[in-house]
This record gives sequence, structure tokens and C-alpha cells, in this order.
Amino acid sequence: MHKTLITTLLCLSSFASLADNINNPTIEILATGGTIAGVASSQTSSSYKAGKLTAEQLISSVNGLSNLANIKYEQVYNKDSGDVTLNDWLKLYGEVQKAAENPSINAIVITHGTDTLDETAYFLELTAKTTKPIVLVGAMRPATSMSADGPLNLYNAVAVAANKDSTGRGVMVAMNEKIFDGREVYKTNTTSVDTFEAPNDGPIGTVFMGKVEYKSKTVRPNTVNTPFNLNGVTSLPDVAIIYEHVGVNTEMLDHILDTKNLKGIIIAGVGDGNIPSYEKDFLTKARKKGIVIVRSSHVGSGHVTYDYNNLDTTYGLVSGDDLSPSKARILLMLSLMKTSDIKQIQEYFDKY
Repeated sequence: MHKTLITTLLCLSSFASLADNINNPTIEILATGGTIAGVASSQTSSSYKAGKLTAEQLISSVNGLSNLANIKYEQVYNKDSGDVTLNDWLKLYGEVQKAAENPSINAIVITHGTDTLDETAYFLELTAKTTKPIVLVGAMRPATSMSADGPLNLYNAVAVAANKDSTGRGVMVAMNEKIFDGREVYKTNTTSVDTFEAPNDGPIGTVFMGKVEYKSKTVRPNTVNTPFNLNGVTSLPDVAIIYEHVGVNTEMLDHILDTKNLKGIIIAGVGDGNIPSYEKDFLTKARKKGIVIVRSSHVGSGHVTYDYNNLDTTYGLVSGDDLSPSKARILLMLSLMKTSDIKQIQEYFDKY
């Protein structure tokens, strides 16, 4: 009788576990490499090789993921995020859309290197056509490091993706117990685990040991509510970034205009997106070539004032709102796929 009771209890436990798995959401993890999959020669080494662990190795190293969700995975690519190309973005977009259109998948988590994680988040925020949660996550310490931050970050990212309140929030980033909107988040420190911040608006929530709490929601249209669709797209327009500083060599600027197929330029201006007055000839030449120019700023936070110093109306420029130069470049590339009209592009920057 004792043996029968134990067998019965074990069966009930198995059925309960099976029921839990059936009720859990299914999440696909798209792995792209980065420090979270990095390996170093020792636990304290500051030098390491990013993107060494496979998706399977990464997932198997995190206890408790199966309690949060049924996990599927795909290795999209495995590299240092500093090496990510526009073609890599298009490939990742394709995998995101494939998962988004699969009715058996409820949410998507993307493991990514931190160097360009904020750019990838905004790219997908503008292009991914789904209301399913998309959560990017990375690490500042490699997987072999003492006190590696990757495992808990990944656990928390899966918890965010699995949370019922995450639907319809666009693309998010879950790092170091904070949840950020994909448009607003930036990497702000070279090595700190607390590197990701949203200087203008702050995090939209927190996630502590898998417990998710939201405190705000982005008001900017994203994902299914943007006009940017990449289905069938094989390349993106060429857009350059110019970093303003004291004593810019205008001859070097003129050489940029010789770049074949250059469609746009982001000016990483000083202060309020300001551009030195001695660059007026360069601005005029660029605009005559049909190159669209957006004023951003390299100060790190704040909005660029429309028509500051009459720059926009004088030269036909676009004000970049509060986007960093790198994120302004993303929006300009996508905008140029639809139009070269300055007024329309300005509306895109005001809205997205």
C-alpha cells in the first residue's frame, strides 16, 4: 500500500508538471552571440571572446527557464555585436517575423551583445510587425566570469517575455533588473553591469528574480503601428554620421559627398544639434545632391530644438528630436525607403 501511494503521488506530480508546461507560454530565444555567450581564459580576465557559446549551451546554463516557459531556440548568428552588419539586421528581422507569425510561439527573446544592443532594439521597434513581446537581453560579463550577469539577465528576460502584461509594448530591453523601451534605451558605461539607461524617460519597469512590475508604457507608435515594412527588402540606404567638434576639417567633409549611393547624413551636433557656421557650403552642396541631413546631438540626452539657429529652414534639414545619432541613422534609413521629402521625414522623426 505504501509503494502504491508513492507511485500515485509521483504520477500526480508528473501530471501537475505536464499541466504547468501546457499552460506555460512558448518562447523562442533567438541567439546572436555577444558577451552573454562569451568565454574568457579565467574567471577574472577582462579579455574574452564574444559569441563562443551556442544557444543550446547558453539556455542549458540557466536553471528555472522551463518553469517560466516552454523554450525553443534558434542560432541566428554568433558574433561580437560590434561586428553586426545591416545584412545581419535583415536576417534577424526575418527570424523575428518567422517567430511572430508562428501561432505556437507567444513571445520572442533575443540574446545580443551590448555594444549595439540599443540600436538593434530600435531597429526592431520600428520594423517588427507583431504585438507579441520582443525582449532583448545581454551581459556585461562573459559566461565564464566570476559573478557573471548573463544567466540572471536571461532568466529575467524570459520572465518579462512570458508576462501577460508585456503584450503590445513593442520591443523591450531587460538588463540588470530594469526593463526599458527599445527606443529610449542606451548603453551609457563601458564596463558597468548597470550600463543601460533611458536618459530622457527612465525605465518602464523592473524585473527582480523573475517578478515583473511595469510602471509606465511608451506612447510612441511602434512595431505594427509604424509604416516601415522590410518584407522582401535586401538592402538599406547608405547613411553616414558626422561628429561635430572644434575645428572640423571641411575638406574631409567634402570627401564624404563623393561616397557612392550616399542617401543621408546624420549630424551629431554640439549642444542643441548645433552645426558650425563655416560648414554652410558643405550643407548646401549636400542638399543640392539630394542628400537628406538630420540634426542630432552628441551630448547624451535632451531634445534637439526644431530650427535651432534657423538651421532647418535655411538649409532644408530635419530635426532629430531626442534620438541619438546612431538611432537617428536607423530612422533615416527606414524613412528614405519611403520618401526623400523633408517634411514627411520630419513628421516621422516627430512621431517615431
